[in-house]
Amino acid sequence: MQAGRTFMREIEGIKEAMKLLEPYWTDIEDDFLHHNTRFLELAATDHDILGRVLRSHLVVENFLNSYLQATFGFDDLDDLRLSFAQKAKMLPSAQASAAFIRPGVIQLNKIRNKFGHTLTHAIELAEINLITQILDIARPSTTFAEPIEAIEAFAPIACAFLSVPPKHLEEAFLEAFKTVRWES
Repeated sequence: MQAGRTFMREIEGIKEAMKLLEPYWTDIEDDFLHHNTRFLELAATDHDILGRVLRSHLVVENFLNSYLQATFGFDDLDDLRLSFAQKAKMLPSAQASAAFIRPGVIQLNKIRNKFGHTLTHAIELAEINLITQILDIARPSTTFAEPIEAIEAFAPIACAFLSVPPKHLEEAFLEAFKTVRWES
C-alpha cells in the first residue's frame, strides 16, 4: 500500500446490485426506519432487571460448570456445547446437596429465557415460586420487595450448593442429603 493512498476493495457485482435496487430505495428506507424504530425502542427500555437476571444466571452457570466438571470428570465441558438448560437437568434430583437448588436453577433459566423473547418482561412472583421455596428454607426470615431481589438472593445460595467441597465435607453432605428430594 502506498503512503497517503487509501485502497477500497471493489466488491464484484455490487454496482449492478445497487442499480437493480434503485427503484425500491424508498421502500427499503421505510422498512429500515420501521425496524430501526423498534430497535431504538427496545434499546431505550430499562434493562436494569434484565442485567441483574443475566448476572445471576452467568454466575450460577460458572459454578454449575465447575460442579459438573468435578462430578462427572469432564476434561473440557465447553467441548460438549451444552445449553444451560441441559446442564441444569444434569444436576441430581435427589441424594445430593445440589438437588436442593436444582429446581431453582431450572427456574432461573426459564426466567432468563423469557427475557430472550421479550426484553421488557416483568417477573411475577408466581414465576419464581421454586426459588422462593428454597429461600424460605435457606433464608427463612428474609422478605423481598421485588422478585429480582429474590433471584439475586438465590444466586449465592445456588453457588454455595454447587461448590465442590473437599472430600471429607463432600461425604458429610452426601450423608446429610441422602433423603432430601423434591416432591413432584
